Amino acid sequence: MRGFSLKARLGWLIGVVLGATLLSNLAIQLFHAGPRVRAEAGSNLRLMREVVLATIANLPENEDPTPALQRLYASLDNLRHADVEILAANETPPADWLEKIRHSDRDVPEWFAKLVGASPKVMTIPVIVGGRAYSNILLISNPFDELGEIWSDMVWLAAISLTVMLVFLTIVLLCLRQSLAPFDALKSGLAQLEAGKSGVRLPLSGASEFRSIAAALNSLGATLDRIKQENRELVDKLIQVQEGERKEIARDLHDEAGPCLFSIRATSAALQELVSHPSPDIGRLRQMSATIDKASESLQSLFRGLLGRLRPKGLEELGLELALKALFASWALTHPEVDLRLVVRHDLSSLDEETALAAYRVVQEGVTNIFRHSGANRGEVTLEFDLDADPQEHDAEAPPQLKITIKDNGVGISERFAPGLGLLGMNERVRALGGVQRIERPGSGGARIVVSLPLQDDGE
Repeated sequence: MRGFSLKARLGWLIGVVLGATLLSNLAIQLFHAGPRVRAEAGSNLRLMREVVLATIANLPENEDPTPALQRLYASLDNLRHADVEILAANETPPADWLEKIRHSDRDVPEWFAKLVGASPKVMTIPVIVGGRAYSNILLISNPFDELGEIWSDMVWLAAISLTVMLVFLTIVLLCLRQSLAPFDALKSGLAQLEAGKSGVRLPLSGASEFRSIAAALNSLGATLDRIKQENRELVDKLIQVQEGERKEIARDLHDEAGPCLFSIRATSAALQELVSHPSPDIGRLRQMSATIDKASESLQSLFRGLLGRLRPKGLEELGLELALKALFASWALTHPEVDLRLVVRHDLSSLDEETALAAYRVVQEGVTNIFRHSGANRGEVTLEFDLDADPQEHDAEAPPQLKITIKDNGVGISERFAPGLGLLGMNERVRALGGVQRIERPGSGGARIVVSLPLQDDGE
């Protein structure tokens, strides 16, 4: 029944139980049929024997007993469940007379009679009056009358039970069909969710189990819709960030690289014109060369800054700790009003490139937010290995974590705080590595960002 539906399985189960019940009832009746028939036959035979013996004993010996015997024979013909044969004193019964009695009742199948095991029993009573033998009375128990009644009862029981079973099974199947109808709605809802449709909701109908499943599926649909909306908003924000970054790079190239390139080109043209004279002015040549050198240095500085924004300078060559120290040194020059401190409690040289880059970007974005939004005059960034992760926050089998804590003494975070594009992008970067980001409001004031990044296994 592996390929059968739940409705078919329940229908088969109920049908088998009802069929087994019917067969059990018939088997019980069949088991008691043999003893019942034999007891009935034996009782009738004993009763007839007592009646015949009492009648023969009361016949007068000085009179002709023939009329009385004929009346006795006539009364014996009306006996139920028994046959009577009257034979002469010296007569023997025919060879097939017992078989004729056995097959006299055609309503009982032969197999049923053999299964019950009831057979006729014969009792011979000689009729002797006044010392003279008049005849022999053969009393024969006929079980086929009783077997006929039992067979009729079993046929009626089977017919009625079968009818009741079919009616009950039909009612049960209809109820199952009605009760399992919500399965189709659940299947359709899951198929719509698999197809990526939005707004999938199921009616809360049927049994309480189906209502619970439908409510859970509706909650899942609502969660997926919310996640889709958040993803769309995040993609839009990331596109905006990307476009803003491109515009900023384009503006830097236009505002800074453009004048430098123009200066180099103009000076180069003047230099070509100057060297075309038979005796060029050496002082002017030196001046033009210095102009080109200054413009080239400005371009180099510009490109170095752009590359630093696109790819952290020295991260691969120096490692995370030295790259962060270089970043903090540049911040100390550009933002002297903020006292920044970098605390590295463990050796970070074992970090893989992906985790190191994510940690660098997290620190970069977190400190940038301190400059832009906090109004703080002091900030601190701590990097350490969290080898004993909190079981309430992490799975018991979670790998060791790189914990990054960024805190300041600024204005803090309001209750209606909504993360900006930088924090959203930072959170997505952390989540992509399987990490966790929390934004907290310490009791001492300011803001605190705690990021945990799982450390990659060396065997992977």
